[in-house]
Amino acid sequence: MNILIVGAGAVGLVYGHCFQQAGHSVTFFIKEKHRATLNQGVTLVRKRRLWRDNVSQFSDFSLISDWQAVGKQQWDQVLLAIPSDALRQLPFDSIYRAICDATLVMLQPSEEDSRLLLRFWPASQVVRGMINLISYYHPLPGETPVASATPLSIAWFLPPTAMPLSGDKARLDDVLSLFNGSGIYSKSVANALASSRLPNAVLMTFLCALDASDWRFAQLRSDRTLLALLVAAQKDLLEALAANEAPQEQKAMKRAAGLLGYWPYRMILGLAPLALPFSLEAYLREHFTKVRSQTDLYVQDFRRHCDSVHLAQLHQRAFVDIQTVS
Repeated sequence: MNILIVGAGAVGLVYGHCFQQAGHSVTFFIKEKHRATLNQGVTLVRKRRLWRDNVSQFSDFSLISDWQAVGKQQWDQVLLAIPSDALRQLPFDSIYRAICDATLVMLQPSEEDSRLLLRFWPASQVVRGMINLISYYHPLPGETPVASATPLSIAWFLPPTAMPLSGDKARLDDVLSLFNGSGIYSKSVANALASSRLPNAVLMTFLCALDASDWRFAQLRSDRTLLALLVAAQKDLLEALAANEAPQEQKAMKRAAGLLGYWPYRMILGLAPLALPFSLEAYLREHFTKVRSQTDLYVQDFRRHCDSVHLAQLHQRAFVDIQTVS
């Protein structure tokens, strides 16, 4: 397949490497200012729990920065591997003309983004999914740099969970074949956005609390007031979201809301750092401060669907009070 990936960040580069290793042709749409760095190739560090890191070099890809040039080629699939705030700034008219009938794969777990894309593309042309890997610019603070690394180095970890994908069956089958054939476990679901709503709601609100704790697990773990606010905001949000979900998603959200609490969070914050082959705290700080505006955007989207005082207060703690202090 001829694959175009919009965005050559930590996520897009990992997916591109996996596709290229599986025999596909990969091109990244990038801003021109990044070309010189990417022309030197990328060092990829696969993190694994029970074995040493696997280090490889990735340079067998093409770069393109102009949508008219994109339109001169034929593409099988186009992946949007950028944050939602960047996606919402794209020149959709130009992209629509450039990619023609290629399958458009959105990886953003956002109903707002989906509605935006469907203003330009028919629903049958769009496959929706949610990123199922952890990737970051290597090294994190405390990690040892790779001796033979290129100027750009990406670390990644693939949890044993499936990437949910949904869409028109013929196009969906092609996307499933691409990901599964490239070693990225994926599965077909009725509605990928519905499947991603619960984890995304929990993650984004948790990030607000962690942001308000200077990205330190110990600080959040000891802040009883903030943890109580986080739990209340999450329960309110899941209740509001569940009201518009199918029975299966409603049940999952209600079950998750019932598990939320001060003591479970204290336990999770104490044990979570032990489960991964890298510093989870350092990863969350490094990665999500870079895409902080996306978290703000998602929580604003949630607030339009959930009129919760607790959610508003949590959002303010992370994005208003901190900005005022700084």
